[in-house]
Amino acid sequence: MRKQTYLIRKGARYHFRRRCESKLSKRPISISLGTADPGEARRLANRLAVIWDDTQMAMQSSSLRGTLSLEEREAIFKKAMKEELAHATAHKDSPIGSSLTPPSMHRIMAAAYRIVRQVPYDATAIEAEVIESAIGDNWSDSDFMRLIKTLEIMVTPMSVSLSDAKDALDELGISHNEAILDDARSQKLRGYAEAHDRATLLDHPVIKTSGRGVMALLDDDIVSRALQQLCEKETIVHSPGQAAGNIGPEIGRGNQYLNPSSLKFSEIIQPTLKALFIQKKWKPDKGQRNAIAERFAWVSGDKSLSNYNQQDIRDFIQVMRLIPKDFRFGHLGESGPMAKAFDIENIPKMQEGLERNDRTINRDLSVLHNISKYLSATHWRSNSGREYEMNFIGEASTIESDPDDPDRMPWTPAHLEAMFNLPLWQGGGGTNSRVKENRAPEIYQDAAYWAPLIGTYTGLAREEVCGLEVVDFAFDCEIPFLMVQSNMTRSQDGKTPGGLKRKSRRRVMPLHSELLRLGLRAYVEAISAEHESKNSKMLPIFPELYEDDAKSAKSGKVPSTFGGKRFYAIAWCFLVDATHAILPLPETRKGKHADFHSLRTYNLSVLASPEISQTILDKHMGHSLKGTASRHYNRRALALGEVKELAERLQIMISEMPVVTEHVQCVPSVKLLNIANRSRVGSAKGRDAKRKFCR
Repeated sequence: MRKQTYLIRKGARYHFRRRCESKLSKRPISISLGTADPGEARRLANRLAVIWDDTQMAMQSSSLRGTLSLEEREAIFKKAMKEELAHATAHKDSPIGSSLTPPSMHRIMAAAYRIVRQVPYDATAIEAEVIESAIGDNWSDSDFMRLIKTLEIMVTPMSVSLSDAKDALDELGISHNEAILDDARSQKLRGYAEAHDRATLLDHPVIKTSGRGVMALLDDDIVSRALQQLCEKETIVHSPGQAAGNIGPEIGRGNQYLNPSSLKFSEIIQPTLKALFIQKKWKPDKGQRNAIAERFAWVSGDKSLSNYNQQDIRDFIQVMRLIPKDFRFGHLGESGPMAKAFDIENIPKMQEGLERNDRTINRDLSVLHNISKYLSATHWRSNSGREYEMNFIGEASTIESDPDDPDRMPWTPAHLEAMFNLPLWQGGGGTNSRVKENRAPEIYQDAAYWAPLIGTYTGLAREEVCGLEVVDFAFDCEIPFLMVQSNMTRSQDGKTPGGLKRKSRRRVMPLHSELLRLGLRAYVEAISAEHESKNSKMLPIFPELYEDDAKSAKSGKVPSTFGGKRFYAIAWCFLVDATHAILPLPETRKGKHADFHSLRTYNLSVLASPEISQTILDKHMGHSLKGTASRHYNRRALALGEVKELAERLQIMISEMPVVTEHVQCVPSVKLLNIANRSRVGSAKGRDAKRKFCR
């Protein structure tokens, strides 16, 4: 009897016992089998178990509906129509931001919602047959193209997701399954389409004379009279919302905020960023955060704050993916494309290789989410009790690295040896001829000479190398080192030291023996003496990258860039092009060649042997330490002394890093060009790096 779980024995008789899976009661039901024979009891129990299971399945099937009732459909439809109608009629109070007229906007939006209603919420593409069956034959080519753009940017199958449908059902207290969720989604989309159909009647005499304004569009009787008059006059021969016109940008849906505000998004950008700058102790960023906020305002139509919702974020992401990464936005309402209202038709066609990276879009969303968090206490305080009504970070993409297709390729020892075999390190010409052979070869030292060497043997980022100061170096000690720290050379505002991406980037870097052999100390001392002779307040070891004296040899003007960007423009792009001509640089599948940041990848790659701890690698690279022990308890330099720790790290660098400069000779004395000519390399013979390689 052990194997039969539904049989129990009470006295001499056997009973069949099952628990009813009901929400009302969980008590078991016991049925007497009227027998004391175990074999007969098992036979009867098996028959009863089959009957029980069939009955229970029938009960469950009857309780799970496949459709909503007519009343439930109407409730979801009406609510969705009311929400979208507020969105569709917002142009009466705030400009749409387009030269196109509202009637056609409503026609196209209504058609778009009807189209996505015919496809699943997770559809990745919409078949042409679906679009054509929904719009009929009376569409011009221009309107059809605008409809396609709308389906790409504004109205997508995810405009109403299953999560949105579930929320609608939960508000009505309706239990849901997959079929019910699909039905609810369909009703919401039907409501959105109807809202735009009715919005075309806003200026109809029947609506105007009702004295109720937009609210008249919610009255079925008034709308019916207006439609009847239109049919009688043959002004509109199709269903409401099919009138001709043009499309404009999407306006926010309804009012979901506790304290609705008529302020435009552009009006709160400056005060909000100033408050966040103080609150979060942000470092100056030369207007990047402001530019991101202005782009969102531009793409979204710069509406009143109370008209924004989550769909505006999704639309912003879609638009940013359509805009090439080399697009110059200008300033909102002042210059460039952003001087005028946003129009997707004015965006240049995407070219291969100019796609915007998901990491860049995620960065923009992070900045905008900080603004949303700040506004969630005031203008964007949710009426529904949600933490963030505008959840930017919730729309961020998940970045998954493909080990077979890395975002950046590292340098290899062979490529580095090829670069350091260029005339610049072996003996070449002067200004703009540094990578060309010369009858009277000379080796000049500057950023072009030292920045690649320092980057190769330390793994410092380009701005960290180019922003080093004389005081960052220490040679008169047991283990010579350099400090990566905030300094005035890399200050953003000219008042406070800057240059550290994060606190973990502040680190002490022991100097590799090759850097010392090649004469780094003599070069730093020569620059220090130059600063003293000029009584200069700035102490960068590469002054040509920062000082105004380093004017362009051709125009005589001070370059607009400085630091690492100036180094890239006047030196690095020519060096990598000359190297590429000798030995093609490693590149990703997308055609991205190894760059200066690839030296960091190279550094970590060569040091990451099984014997090297992750903590040492993180300290070398300036990465944040992982785990409580590493972050709070590992104080090896304080416990055993900095000299011991530096000696250990230096030994690892020497033992693990390939020496790629054995063929570079140490020059007997430091030769410096005039500051206006330093680091100006020029193309290799037969090359045009600026136009052909680094375009």
